[in-house]
Order: sequence, then structure tokens, then C-alpha cells
Amino acid sequence: MASSCSRATMGSRELTRLLANMNAPRQYLKRGGWRKLECGSGGARVSRDSFRRATPESLGYLGASPGGRASAGGAVGWCPTRGWQDRGPLRLSCAAKSSSASLGRPEISVDVLVREEAISQVDGVEEAGHSLELDCKAALASALEKRDLGVECEAVEVSIMITDDDEIQNLNSTWRGINRPTDVLSFPNGENPPGYHAMVLGDIIISARTAEKQAKERGHDVQTELRILLVHGLLHLLDYDHELSEGDEVLMKNEEERILVGLGWTAEGGLIAKSIEGAQESEGETKKVKLVALDMDGTLLNSDVLVPDRNREALEECEKRGIKVVLATGKARTSALLACEKSSLGDMFSSASPGIFIQGLLVHGPDGKVLSQTYLPKDVVRKAFLYAEEANVACCGFLGERNVTLRSHPLLDELHERYYEPESYVAANIEEILEQDVYKVLLYGDDEAVINNEVMPYWDENIVEGARMTRAIPEMLELVPTGTSKATGLETLLSEYGIAPQEVLAVGDGDNDLEMLGMAGIGVAVNNATPRLKEKADHIVSSNDEGGVAEAIWKFALGD
Repeated sequence: MASSCSRATMGSRELTRLLANMNAPRQYLKRGGWRKLECGSGGARVSRDSFRRATPESLGYLGASPGGRASAGGAVGWCPTRGWQDRGPLRLSCAAKSSSASLGRPEISVDVLVREEAISQVDGVEEAGHSLELDCKAALASALEKRDLGVECEAVEVSIMITDDDEIQNLNSTWRGINRPTDVLSFPNGENPPGYHAMVLGDIIISARTAEKQAKERGHDVQTELRILLVHGLLHLLDYDHELSEGDEVLMKNEEERILVGLGWTAEGGLIAKSIEGAQESEGETKKVKLVALDMDGTLLNSDVLVPDRNREALEECEKRGIKVVLATGKARTSALLACEKSSLGDMFSSASPGIFIQGLLVHGPDGKVLSQTYLPKDVVRKAFLYAEEANVACCGFLGERNVTLRSHPLLDELHERYYEPESYVAANIEEILEQDVYKVLLYGDDEAVINNEVMPYWDENIVEGARMTRAIPEMLELVPTGTSKATGLETLLSEYGIAPQEVLAVGDGDNDLEMLGMAGIGVAVNNATPRLKEKADHIVSSNDEGGVAEAIWKFALGD
């Protein structure tokens, strides 16, 4: 998980148009269910009718004046406590003010809102949340010792919102094009209007569920995790940005440590440092990618089962820069290499190359050595072939270098001719097939409806222990061993190379890519991907026919 820190600039015309279409924040607040946390205990419930809709005249108050900077993919620095609804402004400042004004520094005012669902789902968040106002005042006062606001102001205002994973994922998807929850988002405000004496610094949005999860992983309580995320978010509001350069990353990390240690917010065993390190990791696109894992059919290959020139050029650039590229495919190894050879990539992908084949059941490492092999249980193989005979469905077993079937079928010929899969030889009987090790069984229907309406329902009810279903192409259903996937194959390969999952870019199009994209630091779906995969992916790029793989590589691995 990571914090938001991408930034953009926008002019007044663009900003006015954005405000006019600000459906996400407006709908986000309309549902109600928000409550303000006071410095002490309890809190007044916030009515949805208490918010007002922003107008261009209130841009400065919202912190998004023309030309102002906005984080989170160009989003206006909006805040629920300065809301978007119908009736006059509602100020939810805590009555207790920072005493810094008497010392010549601006007063610090903090609002904390919580979403009821987030509080009810996570133990300890409400109790910890009650201290966030005072925590924020202390942390901001400490930060301002090192960071000049650059303007004269009587007060500084910050808003904190504690929500759930679903809401923060919606914000990420809408404003950043990243379809996953993160731990903290920062929305810095722009310039304030003339005559407004309070500096509206911005908004910090924290996921309660993710904070709880990270607290457990790092061995401290929720309050400690909230404080870590609070400090990280505050520094983004003060224009620290660890994504700009390694120097900026070190600067921000050192400042986080200074504030946390200075306030006594430490944890036994140096776990604070681990949390800071976790918060510093950005959303994948700025992580250093060391390995790219690519599905083939429908992803790397276009509709003509060839690698588009754009994709090939991106792969060659990866090779020049020392980024490993591996195939992660449901194809047999021989067919995958043949497809690459037909697209002039035979030198890059050869028998000496690493790769993940047959849905992760066969993994090759350095110099092409076999790292792992997993086979279907014999009773699953028997049941699958007997079913195919009764249902008159094309069926073949993958043996590695060749396929096997009980009867020839035009669809199996197509599998060989169109998709380059090994030719299926006809066995004399089922016993001959069972004498061999079968990686997976593929069932091929005349069309997608056959698979959806006949084949899948049967196996939903009659799946044999030791097997599961997966699907790469709509007209095909595959039976593979349980506990296996492209992700397990990728894990084996990464272990061999000493590469972390966070350093992987994975691109796919089918439901059989779900686990792999979920495991990778950056999971990308091409635009022709299944709805399930697009929903789970971090990013969506162009289709396989438009060079989506190249787009993903240049954007997330090569940084251009």
C-alpha cells in the first residue's frame, strides 16, 4: 500500500469544467454515514444536508485556485468538511486551537471525519481517531519548524478523513487511474483567495482497514499506524514528494523519522522504520521494475497471433536496460517459443530463456533449466476425457512437448494451427493417456455459449478433488491442479532470481491472470481483458491489437 503523490497543474477553464462534473466527490458525500470526531470523546453526526455544492467563486476556499496544484492525478483538493452539497458552509473545526499563534506562528485547526462503516469494521480505530486532531497539531507544528509555508497567515487548516477500502479505491480509480485501495491519500490545496487569512493546507484520507492490516503486519497498534500515515500525508501537503528523485525520497524519509521520533511515536524493535519504508513505496508506477511477466494470447499477441511492432520494440528496450522479460502463459513451451519466433523474437525467447508455461505448471529458469513441474491427478484426467466423450466436446491433455487426445477434432487442429499448440496425437484408449504425466486438460467448445452453458455448469457440480477450473480464452475451459496458477509459477521464478513481487510488472487479459496481477507490484490489464481482470487490475492500457503491452512497459517499467 502507498500514499498518493502524483501532481498536476490545471488552468481555470479546465478547473471550472472539472468542478461542474465533480460527480465522484459529490456522490461520495451524498450517501451520508459520516461523523465528526471531537478532541475528547463522542461526536456530532454530520447531516448530508449540511454540505454545500462548490461554485467557481469558492475555488480559493476549496484550495484549488486557477493554476493551483492538485494531487491524485489532477484532482481538485476537495475536502468533505468543506463539502459539495446544498446548504451553506459547515465548519467543523475543533474548539481547541493550537497555542502557536501566541508565539507568532499560525494557529492550527484540524477536522477529523470518520465513515461509520469504517469505524464499525475495524477495532481500535475510533479510539485512536479521537487523538488524531491533537496528533495532527503536534506533527504539523513539528513539520513547520523545518518547512516555511511561504505566506503570511493567521491559521492553518487541515482535514482528516478515515474511510474504508472501497471508498479509497473509488478515489484512486477516479482521480489517479489506479484501481486498488491504498493506505493514505493526500490532496494538497492551491492558493487561497486574497483576504482569506487561514491557509487551507489540504486533506488527508486514510483507509481504516488498510491501517489495521499494516499495524498487524508490523507488530504495533492501530494508533501508531495512523500516526505514521498522518505524518506521511502531512508532508505531502507541505510539498515533500518522494517520487521526484532519490534525493527527495531520502529528504522525506528523514523528515518523517525526525517528526515521529521527536514526538515519541516509536515502536519496539524499530517497526516504525518498517512502516515508513512501506509508506514511502509509491503506487507501483514509480517502483523500480526488474522483471516483466507477460501473458501471450490476447495480451502480447494481437488478434492475428503475432507480436505487434510496438510491443517488440518495447521488449527490446527492456533487454537493453537489463529488465528481464518472461512469458507467463497457458501455452506449452514449444508453442510459446514458436509464436515468438514468428514475430522475430526468437533471439529473446529461446530454449535457454526463463518462462512460466501451461498456467504456471511448468517453470523454466536461467539457461532454460526446469525449476518446477506440477501434474493433474490421474482420476481428474480420466474423468475429464470420459466427460468429453459423452458431451462430444473437443478435449486434449498437455504433456509438454506434445498433446494427447482420444479422438481427433477440427477444434484441436485449430488449436495447433492458429495457436501453435503442440499437435494432439490420438491415444488408443484412456489407459494409454493415464500412463503419462498430464499437466492440464483443455476442453474446447464450438463457441463461448457451449462453455458457459454446458461445460462450466457440469464441472461446477462435479469438479474432482485436486483440480480447479481456469479460463484463458472464452471458447476454452482448462482443468489444472489445485493450488497452482501463473502466480505460483512466478513466485518460483522470482525466488530463483532474488526479485521481490513488488519489482514485477505483470500484464494480462484473462481470468487466468488474476492471481499473477494480484501478486505483482504493478498489475495491468489490456483493454480487451475480461471484466473481472479489469476490475482487479491496478491499471488498464490499450488493447492487444493497439500495443497495450508496449504502453504498459513504457509507462511503468521504462518510465518514459
